Amino acid sequence: MRITLLVPLLVSLFTFVQSQSLPSCAANCLEEFLPQSGCNATDAACICADVSLMGNVQTCTLASCTIKESLTAKNATATLCQQPVRDNTAITPAITAVSGLLAIVCVLMRLADKYPHWERLQWADLCVVISLLLAIPMAVLEFYMSSAGFGKDIWTISFDNITRIVQFTWLTEIFYMMTIGFTKMALLLLYWRVFPTQPFRKFVLASVVVCAAYIPTFALGIALHCLPISYTWTSWTGETTGHCTNLNAFAWAHAIINIVFDLWIIVLPIPQLLQLALGRKKKIQITLMFSVGLFITIVSVVRLTSLVQFANSTNATYDNVPTAYWSVLEAFVSIICTCLPAIRALLRRVSPSCFGTTRDASSDSRTYRVTKSPMNSGNMSKSGGHSVTVEAQSEDSDAIELVQKSDRKDAGHDGW
Repeated sequence: MRITLLVPLLVSLFTFVQSQSLPSCAANCLEEFLPQSGCNATDAACICADVSLMGNVQTCTLASCTIKESLTAKNATATLCQQPVRDNTAITPAITAVSGLLAIVCVLMRLADKYPHWERLQWADLCVVISLLLAIPMAVLEFYMSSAGFGKDIWTISFDNITRIVQFTWLTEIFYMMTIGFTKMALLLLYWRVFPTQPFRKFVLASVVVCAAYIPTFALGIALHCLPISYTWTSWTGETTGHCTNLNAFAWAHAIINIVFDLWIIVLPIPQLLQLALGRKKKIQITLMFSVGLFITIVSVVRLTSLVQFANSTNATYDNVPTAYWSVLEAFVSIICTCLPAIRALLRRVSPSCFGTTRDASSDSRTYRVTKSPMNSGNMSKSGGHSVTVEAQSEDSDAIELVQKSDRKDAGHDGW
């Protein structure tokens, strides 16, 4: 009787293996557990609906087959069971294109603010340009990854494309680490120029030193986390030998340090800003600029939550899409944020009525005299006055104009 029952089963399994190219190791697992289910060997719908059967076959396949055979078996099973084909390949390129174009425009506007006086280019400008030059290859690689199948289930992608995606992911992570580092450096150098007080500059200088160590530490850490380096994109096959550090722990460490550093950079200038007398329009513009900086931190936090799925995923080409586009978005928004002060300066020149100051830009200076009303106290009469001279700001004006309360007697303006 048992032999009689096994005949149609074996015939069905043979037909299934031939039609779906199921590896023999997976076919053996199906043959082992199918008799334990209540499904007929030819009833594909029943087999696919039996969660216990499919779980046992999958566990057996992972233990008995190589990684490539397991992926082939998973693809054959998904095809047999008519599982929906998931495709998120368009999400990352779309986000990359929009944020990347905005970042390029912002950097060009920052450089346009210097034109034609290129001698006014500063180290902060160089850091922003370097950030963009590092972010562009990262963006290009995201397009290549999507064309190779990044955003689809890993078992639907060819083995060569999986290797290519892993390799490109490794490269994008290196570019991401360096891009984020140089945008932080640009913001710190902005603080250095805006606020000349020595106690504050000591904190900025210390932060610059930390940032200078941050960039190569994390870039090299991700570049050399596997030895030999090629093992980074070949280890997934299980066919090569090498050693890798815990990439998940490294990614978490970087994300947490990145968020803490972002918060420090946001908080750092606040004590200086509290000492400034600013008009309503200027306060709104500065608030918007720092709000974008806070948005970068929010993006970093969201990216951190995506690392949870990154750590536990067995379907990396599909599950890691959020990590990819949040990383790209964080990099480009960081570049945009560093350009906002220079963009404001450029807009002030193009449209002074909307972004300008209360000064008349056509005059070199103006002197206003404010006279206090006489005050009588018995036989004593007091009158007083003081003059305020407002000089035209230099062309080096890629920062926000700031007036310190302690210097109001001299109406000191530090603009660049």
